[in-house]
Amino acid sequence: MKPSIWHSLYTAAISESNPVKLRMRIIEAESAIAQRIQSLDPDQDPEREVITNALSSLHALQRNLLRYPSRQLV
Repeated sequence: MKPSIWHSLYTAAISESNPVKLRMRIIEAESAIAQRIQSLDPDQDPEREVITNALSSLHALQRNLLRYPSRQLV
């Protein structure tokens, strides 16, 4: 998987306002991020910090979906 694929999927997830589609976009982004993490050097790659921040944002979106399942996210 190309390094930028995870970022494209992450961007699609954080831009999605439809809660039904958002759930799937989060899953897709997390899967791509997991694959990317496996290909990185554990100690040396600065992309790890960017990925950590992206995962934090995705987890925040998930929490909001659980807290407010019927609301549209803006």
